[in-house]
Amino acid sequence: MKVEQLNLHGLSLEEAMEKTRQNLRWCMNNGVEVLDINHGKGFHSERRFSVLKQEVRRFLKEEASLSANGYRLIYGESDFPVALTFDEGHTLVVVKGCENKFIGARSKQERNQRVFSEEGRQQRKAQKTIRKDRKRRG
Repeated sequence: MKVEQLNLHGLSLEEAMEKTRQNLRWCMNNGVEVLDINHGKGFHSERRFSVLKQEVRRFLKEEASLSANGYRLIYGESDFPVALTFDEGHTLVVVKGCENKFIGARSKQERNQRVFSEEGRQQRKAQKTIRKDRKRRG
């Protein structure tokens, strides 16, 4: 899977928007399957509110070329497998159909498939119950 990253930390709103436009255009023209836009959560801003996150997401929602070129917008905090290693400080632009793929090398993809499968969830839940019981007894 071809993945590109865009880090907007430390940029002004105007710089961040221009960089986002340029990178989005480049990714669409070069067959990139996932563009990871790291705009941050806003914890370091003066008002502890992410202006970049809000404006970048608004721009991407209104960007007609995304769906016209077969891309989809996925927030880092979503439950799609492509976003499992991200948080609310990221927004992903993903080729439609890749939402359910895991990002990373083959070994990392296989690990994520095991961990985030239904069986993996049940195992984590069982382990949590075991630890809770040990804590009560101890």
